[in-house]
Amino acid sequence: MKTMELVGLNTKWYRYQNKITQEQFSEITNFKMSYISLIECGHTNLTCNNIDVIAEALKIEVIKLFDPKTAQKAKELPLRVDQYTPIPV
Repeated sequence: MKTMELVGLNTKWYRYQNKITQEQFSEITNFKMSYISLIECGHTNLTCNNIDVIAEALKIEVIKLFDPKTAQKAKELPLRVDQYTPIPV
């Protein structure tokens, strides 16, 4: 798995764990919703600063955005956060 996909899937995973929509995440991070979509799909090359912004917004350590096990779980998430029931971590 490429790093961009890894970070994107982990961003999605932790956003879902916090029951935050892309719209809400956009407001928290000051990123456009289209940019968040690109991040979560692994289609954008993030700067270190933007990775810090994501981790801070999700209230996680940066290293968690690089966990392949969590990224794999994120592939099974439903399309919408309101259709998701968090799994205890």
